[in-house]
Amino acid sequence: MAKSTNNKPNKQKNLFSFFKKKDTKTETTPPPPKPEPPKTENPPISSLKVGSSKIEVYWPNDDEWYACVVRHKYDDGRCELFYPDDGEVETVRMEEQIWRMAGKNEERGDKRSGGDEEEEFGGTSAASKRRRILESSDESFAMEEDDEDDSFKCDVESDEESFKADDDEEEETLKPKAKPTTKPKAKVTVFTPRSSTPKTTEQPKRIISNTPNKAPRPTPNNLQGKLLNPTLPLAGQVNARGTHLHNHLNFFANRRDLNGHPSTHPDYSPFNMKVDYAELEKVCKSLGATLSPAQRQWWEIKSQYANCVLLFKTGKFYEMFHDDADIADQYLDFVYMKGVLAHGGFPEAGLADKLDKLVKAGFRVARVEQTETPDGLKERKKKTAGKKPQVVARESMYASSQLHSSAYVLPLSLRFVRSPPMVLDDNIKKLEEDSRNVEGPLVVIKETKANLEQSDAMDTDEDSGPGAVYEYGVTIVDAITATVTLGQFADDILRSRMQTLLTTFSPSEVMVESGENGASKTLLSLIKSACPKVNVGKIGVQESFPKSTAIKAEDRTSISRLSSKIHPWSVDETIAELHRKGYYPRGSKNATSPEEKIARWPDCLKACIQGGATLALSSLGAALFYLQSNLVDDDILSMALVKAYIPPNMCDSAEMPDSADALENIHRMNARQDEGVDLVEAQDDPAYLAEEANIDHMALDGTALSNLEILHNLTSGSFKGSLLSKIDFTKSPHGSRLLRAWLLRPLFIKAEIDRRADAVAELSTGSAAIAMNEARTLLKDIGDIERLLSRVHSMGGVGSKSHHPNDRAIFYENDKHTKRKVEDFSKLLNGLKAAAQIPEKFDGISIASPLLEKLVRTTDDGGCIPADLHQKLDWFFDNFDLKKAANGNFEPSPGISEDYDAACETISSILHELNAFKQEMCASIGQGAKSSWKYINIKEDSKDKYLIELRATIQVPDSFEVKGKRGKGQNQINKYRCPEVESLVKDYERMIDIKNEVKAGGIKAVFAKFDLMRETWNAATMATAMLDAIGSLATLAGQPGYCRPRIVECPANKKPGIKVVQGRHPCVDVTHTGGSFIANDLTLGGQVDTEGSDSSDASILLLSGPNMGGKSTLLRQTCLITILAQIGSFVPAEECSLTPVDRIFTRLGASDRILCGQSTFFVELAETAAAVRGATRRSLVIMDELGRGTSTFDGTAIASATVKHLVERSKCVSMFATHYHSLLEDWKDENCVRLGHMECIVEEDSTGDEVDRSNITFLYTLGDGPCPKSFGVNVARLAGLPDDVLTRAKKISAAFEAELKGDVNNHKIIPSTARSYVAQAENSFSADGLTGLEQLQDLWKSLQ
Repeated sequence: MAKSTNNKPNKQKNLFSFFKKKDTKTETTPPPPKPEPPKTENPPISSLKVGSSKIEVYWPNDDEWYACVVRHKYDDGRCELFYPDDGEVETVRMEEQIWRMAGKNEERGDKRSGGDEEEEFGGTSAASKRRRILESSDESFAMEEDDEDDSFKCDVESDEESFKADDDEEEETLKPKAKPTTKPKAKVTVFTPRSSTPKTTEQPKRIISNTPNKAPRPTPNNLQGKLLNPTLPLAGQVNARGTHLHNHLNFFANRRDLNGHPSTHPDYSPFNMKVDYAELEKVCKSLGATLSPAQRQWWEIKSQYANCVLLFKTGKFYEMFHDDADIADQYLDFVYMKGVLAHGGFPEAGLADKLDKLVKAGFRVARVEQTETPDGLKERKKKTAGKKPQVVARESMYASSQLHSSAYVLPLSLRFVRSPPMVLDDNIKKLEEDSRNVEGPLVVIKETKANLEQSDAMDTDEDSGPGAVYEYGVTIVDAITATVTLGQFADDILRSRMQTLLTTFSPSEVMVESGENGASKTLLSLIKSACPKVNVGKIGVQESFPKSTAIKAEDRTSISRLSSKIHPWSVDETIAELHRKGYYPRGSKNATSPEEKIARWPDCLKACIQGGATLALSSLGAALFYLQSNLVDDDILSMALVKAYIPPNMCDSAEMPDSADALENIHRMNARQDEGVDLVEAQDDPAYLAEEANIDHMALDGTALSNLEILHNLTSGSFKGSLLSKIDFTKSPHGSRLLRAWLLRPLFIKAEIDRRADAVAELSTGSAAIAMNEARTLLKDIGDIERLLSRVHSMGGVGSKSHHPNDRAIFYENDKHTKRKVEDFSKLLNGLKAAAQIPEKFDGISIASPLLEKLVRTTDDGGCIPADLHQKLDWFFDNFDLKKAANGNFEPSPGISEDYDAACETISSILHELNAFKQEMCASIGQGAKSSWKYINIKEDSKDKYLIELRATIQVPDSFEVKGKRGKGQNQINKYRCPEVESLVKDYERMIDIKNEVKAGGIKAVFAKFDLMRETWNAATMATAMLDAIGSLATLAGQPGYCRPRIVECPANKKPGIKVVQGRHPCVDVTHTGGSFIANDLTLGGQVDTEGSDSSDASILLLSGPNMGGKSTLLRQTCLITILAQIGSFVPAEECSLTPVDRIFTRLGASDRILCGQSTFFVELAETAAAVRGATRRSLVIMDELGRGTSTFDGTAIASATVKHLVERSKCVSMFATHYHSLLEDWKDENCVRLGHMECIVEEDSTGDEVDRSNITFLYTLGDGPCPKSFGVNVARLAGLPDDVLTRAKKISAAFEAELKGDVNNHKIIPSTARSYVAQAENSFSADGLTGLEQLQDLWKSLQ
């Protein structure tokens, strides 16, 4: 049979086949060989379910699989199959077919054929659903089509309906200009056994397998590629992916940025794209299409947001075109519209769901909102001289979605700022349900190589640490709290400080510099290694700032930069832009010097400018560019919350440059404010060593945070199972964030630890505990007032100055937007109201803790909660009707707005005049006019307001114009309009517009008034967050088996130490049922249980024992108990005493950093180097099996040298787990070292055969002295190694052990000793008789 020339492949022949026989006489070439059918077994027919079974049927003639669904099963075994691609129906016997369940073939190129999941097979298509929405809508697409008749017309004969999503089967066929090269497809009539009506279709069936014409699936990182000469699309038909217009554009496939750089150029910017309009018009013409004004508008915006998926608003729908439609086809299960232009869309109400899917797929998304109505376009045309605008105004903006997410209408890191209502609903709900799983902030990093000569000159002390290799400037933007954090620091070759920063903040998005001098590969690898799920983006040295398409010049000026070509990393441009935008108040109107101009700027920012922190300011410039591009800069920066970041191990470092002193002071001040240590007057501390005097907290680097599972567990990286998850019983999100900050920065000064612990202890028992239980209910009602304060600031327009495109966007779901705003404001008011009630719960209760007293009393009673909080809140409750406002019926109270009051008064006067006119006319007309006269359309939003209804039999003046009729005969009612009423209605509508404008602004005015009292609200926020965090620790303290640790001073003449009685791991203890965890005692260092002279107790524990015996658990639990003690918490032990620790060093586990090019052994040594160089006498060091990544001899040597350094130089409390028994022998007689082991019981094998079946029982208890063996073979048996391997291993182990003990005198001849043996033999041969024989015998014995 000859190959079909139809576009649609022929299917196999059956009872209802449309297969047409060809005249074999006309065949001139032999038919091609029939393809071999695939060898596969059909699934059981019983597995087919009507309506839900999606299958694929193999058609031998086409050698293709086609997707279909079982629509009916007959009693005789036949099945009716529906093919959704072209609507064809056939009835076949499944046992005669080759078929499979959909989704089983891994090589499929397309997973679906229809629209939404429930409509994918046989249901209502997305296109027809949209068409019904259009037909039932009052507005339809009139907004777009009244004045945009040419919008996105792809074919010559397309009309103004080209934007409509007509049903595929009912859409009129469009004829292209150019005749297609392929033969036109013949219409085919398909008959079904259940219908006598033939169904006509001409759509090509979508091919499931990957064909040469099939375009690859688009991904976030694969949006461009070389042009592959795709198949030409056909007008009026649904074309396959990879064949549409954009696939024929060379400039689109091989992109260049606006600077002309190709994608391979180091300075290439993915943010923008150069559009070749000449080629675009040429390709459009060749395909029979035209480039309409709306299409050109899309391309102009796409050129500014090339790396984004555009959601292009047309009326009530978001449309997706070109490559964005390809993405919708793949990730949103859309069906292409007919025509040469790739096109799909969805209604406004579906925005949240679609954004969520795109975000999870890793795409950036930009909304292109319509900011002008058709009426507005008409007015603009009238006012425009010269060339008239042809398309309604649209402006691009970002919106938020699942922060992963979160993606990107707004990036994940910025999602809660300036988001449309339909998106915010889901995200805020997720945030409120679990604030601990919210994605992290945006981190912008500026990297540069350090001055190595200067670094080497400074690095004169062997213990000063590795020299600085790179320097970093960082800007951290927390969109939830609108907080910006700036930092600058030097780092070593391991990037340990950068790793700490990434682990601490867990960013959801990181931006770095591109280009040859941009971020190093090592930094990029470290980012992906430390934060595997993070989105990494690059900002070039020079970028093109997106041009604003706003109509008003003042809006364009506010949104755009002064120049389209900017340098985001330039410090000078950054400072100039901060001045121009006016995020922060000027120091003086007459200021001339730079210092005077920034006098009222945030202290941290001033310190960076005046101290020359150029790297920090450079990163701030890139962050500013990114925030401005996302149109959220005003909302975040105008909050003026700027903090300093200093790495934990840098605060007391001698390497800190002088310019960082101010940042350090600000950092300390911010931290102390969060910790609440300044709420109570400080006491005099005992004499510390000079290097300890400035330490005020424990430093935890990224390695410690990871190894100890402080924030995330090591298994899955999730919050569950971490230390934070076990102690976080907070009721409010801002309380949870504060507790997390405490855990990352434990206290160091004894008095400060005790003050917090006193508050925890008091809240855990007695009358204060009862009051706290009641207060916890209020804390739950408070909600996330910290986030809501930031949101109300944005809604109040304090920073945005009403220039944001979101304020001009036309939303058809605007009621939801207003309702969402009011709901947020209502939550904030009610949350603060609950906060104001907290002091009442503690009335009459005597509070002993000074810190707790501050948190639960009002300012009138010496506390922190503002005394006038109730009074200020009452004003808003009295003047803002929350219920009416939530329903869109907000009415400003009298006196709030003079314009609103005047408009209301005028409207009342007009209504009175209308009623007076009615009375006057009824009196003059007579004839029953008074009973018949009726005003209709009297609502404020009605069209043709105040038409007059009168019976047709009533004579009216000639000035009355008939506008409509209803009824017939004697019952006919006419609708009239007269000049007097028309004049009043015009005034009425004008006043309504003024009223609504002021009304909308009235809500914003209320928000702005509220925002001006932010200082009061912040005070309440801080007090409730701190009370919530302390209450969480009090809940932990009330659990069985927890005790309050005793913090002991450690002056210069005292030895640090720790003592734990029956201590347990805080995480493991919670996950096991009662009695399953074995507690342990531990005593190291100086005497801490009672006051007295220093003892000679060992400061280092050399810990041995079998694998899986609990060594690592003991090491970790000691560190975790120390951390809990120093945040003021109770600890899981019967008794605990310790001296405060300034830093914890950990060397645990075995893992590499393959992305950074660091092997397992390198990581081990890097962690060891940090401890050896950085540990002081007040540090706590734990090391587990150091040296196992290399040979036994090298490993033993490194371990021994490390122990020696810790004992003789660091003199800190240390725990060292090892399997090197020679190391234990070396230190067994030293008083400064304690030997211990994890106990176990080994049951010897009594079978007597070669296979050793001895069992080992782990006791998990710490015993004195070394462990005789490591019992590795026994653990290997538990792991399931084969018996022959175990038997051989045991023999080899016994031989090695005997050799090390000297029980076996084995001598091996090696090249270095061979010559000596040969010389001895020669001498024996030359010796006399018996003497020579004896010498040979002695030599022989020595070689045995």
